[in-house]
Amino acid sequence: MSSGGDELTARSYAGVAHGDQKYGVQPYSSHLAAVRAVLDDFGYGGDLGVAAWLHDVLEDTHVTREELESTFGLAVTELVWAVTGTGSSRMDRNEDMYRKVVRYPLAVILKLADRIANVEASVGTHWLSMYQGEHAEFRARLGGSLIDEDSVVRMWSRLDQAINIAG
Repeated sequence: MSSGGDELTARSYAGVAHGDQKYGVQPYSSHLAAVRAVLDDFGYGGDLGVAAWLHDVLEDTHVTREELESTFGLAVTELVWAVTGTGSSRMDRNEDMYRKVVRYPLAVILKLADRIANVEASVGTHWLSMYQGEHAEFRARLGGSLIDEDSVVRMWSRLDQAINIAG
C-alpha cells in the first residue's frame, strides 16, 4: 500500500518536524536515514519504510498522533506509536515502549532497526555502555516476537554483534 512517494513525504515531514534537532553532531535526519537503511538491509519497506522516517516524531517533536494519522494513516501511526516511549525517565519510557510493542508485534522490526542504528552509531562513545546495559532486558522483552521470521532472527544477530563490539 505504501510507496516510495510515501517515504519521500515522510522524510520531508520528519525533516520539518525535527527542525534543527541533532543526532550527536549530525542533523537528525542522519539517524532516520540509518534506521531506514537497516530496514532496507533486511528487505523491509512499505509501512515500515515510511515509519522509519517518522519513528521519533511523536517522542521528540510536537507532532500528535492525530496529525500523524491524518497524514500517514492508521497502520504507520500504530507502528510509530508502538515504538514511542512516554514517561519521565528512560526506564519509564522503555517500559511503555515494551508494553506497546508486545501488543503490536510488527513494531518489533522497527524498534530493532532503531536499536541497531543507535548501537552502531554509538561504537566508540559513552552511549554504547548504556545500550549494552539495556540489552539483556531489551532482548528478553522483545526477543520472543516474530521468531519464525528469518529476517528478524538476522536482525537480532546483527544487534548482538554490534552490542558485543566493545564487550
